[in-house]
Amino acid sequence: MITAIRRLFGSRLGKALALAFVVIIGVGFALADVTGNSSFGGLGGANVARVGKENIGIGELRERVRNAYNQARQEQPTLTMEAFVESGGVDQVLKQLVDGLAFEKFAEQLGFGVSKRQIDGRIADIPVFAGVSGKFDQTRFEAFLRERNMSEAQVRNEIKQQLLLEQLGIPIGSLPAISPGVAQPYAALLLEERKGQAVYIPSAPYAPANDPGDAVLKTFLSENKAKFTVPERRVLQYALFDRSAVPVPTVTDAEIAAAYKSNAAQYAASETRRFAQVIAPDQATANGIAAKARGGATLSAAAQSSGLAASTTGEQTLAAFTGATSDTIAKAAFAAKRGEIVGPLQTGLGWIVVRVEDVIAKPARTLADATPEIREELAKNKANEAIVDYYNQVQDAVNSGASIEEIAADRKLKLAETPAILPSGRAPNEPGFALPPELAPMVGQAFQVAGEGESQLATLVENEKFAVYAVKSVVAAAPPPFAQIRSALLGEWRLSQGQKVARDKARAIVKSTSGGQSLADAVRAAGPNLGSVQTIGGLRGNMGRDGKPVPPELALLFSMAKGSVKTLELPGNRGWMVLSLTEVNRPDPKQIEADRVKAMAQPLSQAFGNELVEQLVNEAKRRVGVKINKDLVAQLTKELTGASPVGE
Repeated sequence: MITAIRRLFGSRLGKALALAFVVIIGVGFALADVTGNSSFGGLGGANVARVGKENIGIGELRERVRNAYNQARQEQPTLTMEAFVESGGVDQVLKQLVDGLAFEKFAEQLGFGVSKRQIDGRIADIPVFAGVSGKFDQTRFEAFLRERNMSEAQVRNEIKQQLLLEQLGIPIGSLPAISPGVAQPYAALLLEERKGQAVYIPSAPYAPANDPGDAVLKTFLSENKAKFTVPERRVLQYALFDRSAVPVPTVTDAEIAAAYKSNAAQYAASETRRFAQVIAPDQATANGIAAKARGGATLSAAAQSSGLAASTTGEQTLAAFTGATSDTIAKAAFAAKRGEIVGPLQTGLGWIVVRVEDVIAKPARTLADATPEIREELAKNKANEAIVDYYNQVQDAVNSGASIEEIAADRKLKLAETPAILPSGRAPNEPGFALPPELAPMVGQAFQVAGEGESQLATLVENEKFAVYAVKSVVAAAPPPFAQIRSALLGEWRLSQGQKVARDKARAIVKSTSGGQSLADAVRAAGPNLGSVQTIGGLRGNMGRDGKPVPPELALLFSMAKGSVKTLELPGNRGWMVLSLTEVNRPDPKQIEADRVKAMAQPLSQAFGNELVEQLVNEAKRRVGVKINKDLVAQLTKELTGASPVGE
């Protein structure tokens, strides 16, 4: 879970590039007003940070954290706000805010700037602002701002920060090139081999069998609230519509006739040709090629005899071939018969020789001949226009504040309702409920919308299928009723007690081995129910290969000193492990193959680039000046985790 949260704040140039704009577009957070001017260690009373002469308000930070949490839940549906905050969510979001604002001010001091046209272009390229046609839609853009309580100026400022960072950060982050000498020790590190011993001490055999009573279990629940908390759920009302629900006007004969007339050239008799051609540097060479081709050789063979190569074209109209050559050459080529040689004729590149490979004549098409094709094309265009018009009408109704019930009734759409669901679409209280996979975009969007009862639009299949929906109610994250989870609590309490016994035995084994006893003897002396001593180890470079997670015992083994003994707690109260590192084999860096060193230099260069960008941002903060109100940040942390009442 923590890994997923950390990954949320990553970027291709490292954490320094994880600016607020990346979050604003990917997550869709809302900005709040920056308020308060009273002094508090140089900060306004409601401001969590001051960057230069500008403040970051607690309301702004609160909203950004909530929306970053919503984004994290897309990857971790069971994630709770408490776990998100405890994993550093508040600090990371605040860092993004501070870094972005400090970098903006620093770049401006250096004379860098961003034009309105650049910002307009970036906005137009953002997919979330695209309408049904796939192009930028002002209505969709305005709806986005309303949904997230944002102003256009706020979005533009975030884009400005991103563009400034690209101007300065990306060139710096892309500069470093690591020499082989620097990469050698790191390449050798990947070939380091370690061996050790491990013993598993399970908690289950030491778990008590008694029932401690409700009071103890309720205390245990309060101490482990996050573990039993069901994440926030939402009840959605929705109605679907697609092309089949949209009436499409019939194509009339008059419309077909008008289309035929306006595209008369398309249906008139036409001729296209395919050519082989070669361009010679001088007239003498071109004459020789033409003579051989007229004598029966292929143009390709004739060109090869002079050290040149002929090329062939696809079907060409007179206009197209004129554009590719010249008016004189094209007219001559279209006047010749199939198989005839044209030229040599002079061009700007030399002397061209052309052979007419094929002549494709298309007779004129009457209105009756073209009608089926025209009718199909007009019907398709009308269907596209109809769905766009219908979508825009629904969007207008949404923008005007119409309820989901009103929209569905006016358009005779079937209104459906989900039970309280998670972002994954699963309903914890109704295990048999299954939401159609096609509704996933709607569900993901619904969990980013803060208000209840507000109608929204979601695209399910681009240009084909859509949903109008509203969040009917929000069920806050909380543990289920005590009676409902008592048996699960009892099982967890027993394992937690067994975990304490396993911990004590693990510590006793470490103490014994530190006194000179072998690991096997120390395990036998610790009593029954312990696992046998196992040999573990491997190459450092094999850890995490193919994206597989690194076992925690191996991760610890590769961070230990040779001859040391460590304990490792297993998650879920499953027990403890004791690890002993017995052997470390490191190859000589100078003996590493050149290919291995070269392969290591590239990721090292990227890491070095990340470090340079991070230092650049730190220097920006130093020059601009940053102050953090740690007390207010701590207050917000408690508020978000439910440890203190909500307040500004």
